[in-house]
Parts: sequence; C-alpha cells; structure tokens
Amino acid sequence: MGILDKLFGRKSEAAAPADKKPEVECPHAAITPRWNNAADMGKADLISEYMCESCHSSFNREDGEKMLALAADRMRVSEDERQEGMRKTER
Repeated sequence: MGILDKLFGRKSEAAAPADKKPEVECPHAAITPRWNNAADMGKADLISEYMCESCHSSFNREDGEKMLALAADRMRVSEDERQEGMRKTER
C-alpha cells in the first residue's frame, strides 16, 4: 500500500478477502476396509469399518458397503456411456 493510498483511505487488493474456493464434496469412491485384528483380515463379515482414502472419513460396515455398491453402479454407468459413445463414433 502506497502513501497516497493511505492518505486517501484506499485499500489495496491484497487486503481484500481472498475468494474462497467452493468445497467439493468427496464422492468416497476410494474406500478401503479395516479390521480390528490382523487375523480377521480378508473376512468380509469381520470388517470393523471402512476408511475413505481421499478425505480420511470413516464409516461403519453397513454404510461402507452401501458406498461400495454406489461406486460400482457409477462405474457401470460410466462404462455403458463409454461403450455407447464408441458405437456412435464407429457409425
């Protein structure tokens, strides 16, 4: 801020509040299972929680399984759209 800016009460652009970036909601597409004991690893019925690798949120087993199913559905839809687009370009 220069002397004239101070004299006339002008604020510099640096003093203006920074534009906040809108927060993007995590889709929780990269969730991994967690077990309480190493001996339980690999057993789906003994999963204690799921952890999102993107935002580090944790979910109980039921919510984690729902999110895995939603992610699988999104992948199927994306693959169907991709194949449909390929068919259109081949014509």
